[in-house]
Amino acid sequence: MRIVSSPASDVLAVVEAAYHEHFEVTPARASVSFVGVDQIEILRYSAGAATTYVSLGMSRYPMADPTAAVVDAERAPRAELLLSCREPGEHLWRALAVLAAAPAVEGAVYAAGNRVDLGEPLYAGARCTGGMLTPAQLRPIAVPGMAEVNVLQLLPATPNELAWARVHGSEALIERWSVQAIDLTDLARGSADLG
Repeated sequence: MRIVSSPASDVLAVVEAAYHEHFEVTPARASVSFVGVDQIEILRYSAGAATTYVSLGMSRYPMADPTAAVVDAERAPRAELLLSCREPGEHLWRALAVLAAAPAVEGAVYAAGNRVDLGEPLYAGARCTGGMLTPAQLRPIAVPGMAEVNVLQLLPATPNELAWARVHGSEALIERWSVQAIDLTDLARGSADLG
């Protein structure tokens, strides 16, 4: 796969500036490196009862099918991930970094409505192993000379919920959560009633 160059622009600086404007607090940060992939940073914003983690680095490159001969970096989609939770578990930041690295490592193309699954708890003690991607409250981030960066929120789901959503669809699961008033910031929760 060959990426067609876009106009020079520090996309990550633009994304981070948008984060700071939205959250208005200084984050804690951690970085994760993967073989053959540029570093992914996870920023943690703590305000009130919830803690929000956002990736920084996933939008460095456009998302595209790895079999594509040429990728137009000015038009191909870019994204970052966001996860909000309460009582965050140790190493949750690493799970989010692994998911954020998937477009570069596996050629995944993330969009609202997608399901993602690590196949293991997001942290020790969590029952959620992945989740649904939906548009986050952060509006798309405009970057000169390339496609805007969409911030996708990960709504955590248990393995049973993810399996049910594969059959019935992501929207159906999100509706179940809403009707049952499921606390999606609780990653140690049990599954919704799927009967």
